[in-house]
Amino acid sequence: MNRIRINSPGGESLIILGGTVDDVVTLLPQRGLFIITDRNVQKLYGKKFPPGEVIAIEPGEKSKTLRMVEEICSKMLEAGADRSSFILGFGGGVVCDIAGMVASVYMRGVRHAFVSTTLLSQVDASIGGKTGVNLGEYKNTIGTFRQPEFVLCDHAMLTTLPEAEVRSGMGELFKHAVIRDRNLFFDISASAGHIIAADTAVTGDLILRAVRVKAGVVRHDPLEKGQRRILNFGHTFGHVIETHSGIPHGVAVAKGMAIAAELSVWKGEMAHSELRLLQTALEKAGLMTCHKLPPDVVSMISRDKKSESGRVNFVLLKSVGRTVIRKISTTELQAFVNYYNEKESQSQ
Repeated sequence: MNRIRINSPGGESLIILGGTVDDVVTLLPQRGLFIITDRNVQKLYGKKFPPGEVIAIEPGEKSKTLRMVEEICSKMLEAGADRSSFILGFGGGVVCDIAGMVASVYMRGVRHAFVSTTLLSQVDASIGGKTGVNLGEYKNTIGTFRQPEFVLCDHAMLTTLPEAEVRSGMGELFKHAVIRDRNLFFDISASAGHIIAADTAVTGDLILRAVRVKAGVVRHDPLEKGQRRILNFGHTFGHVIETHSGIPHGVAVAKGMAIAAELSVWKGEMAHSELRLLQTALEKAGLMTCHKLPPDVVSMISRDKKSESGRVNFVLLKSVGRTVIRKISTTELQAFVNYYNEKESQSQ
């Protein structure tokens, strides 16, 4: 078992990697517990839930709305939840986002923690204190920063995931390596088969190293005022692809990373050989999907929370393992999109 602590102005968050779900009981209050989960997770692990009031939502992005947050808050109020109550988000990325959001707004904030059940959430979504719900087609536009008291990652839970969900998690796993750790990038690429086969020993070590990357960034910039923006690598294009195509989040992020890497080359920030290195690794992992960017992509990005005063904060690469943040105008971005879509059309 490994423990990583994230200290921030919002409090300390303890990340427990390699523990078991049974360990969670010792970390929770003896009363006032509310468990937010989804129906799929409840079917798999409901018998392992600690004693508490269970609120189960429908799985998937369609539940990430303010209406759902309101419904959960209403159920908690009816069940007698007060400011001393404790919320345990038990599930994957969607559950963690919603549970964290509810915890940050119910009665102006209550204590909360996560049991993270998917590769994507163990690597990324449950860690760092970001919460958020979608506003129509715009992802995570409404949200807060609130650190969970702890995140428990039981790697044995990953053996129950369908292959599509594992590949989605691999997208975020790769992201952490690409932005900060070149050696981790090569190790993930070499271990793709072990990850898909749910080899928990190999996957657990890679998760640990990826979480160390994210924790290091969050410690220095908990509220995303500067350096933490590098964690958005691949997401600007990825969110648009996810919305338009409906492919899993991590797969869309992987495609977004490949496009952002092409933009890096187009802008003269990175050598083409580094682009091919990234593309080859993503292809080997089954993450290089074929998607042209939709015609309204620049309009969508200009409304993204990463956009400021008509310019977009883009995370680009200098090489695999090294990032740079550049402000790009919508005019320049449109020129790149035209170039990219024309190239994609010719290759199909």
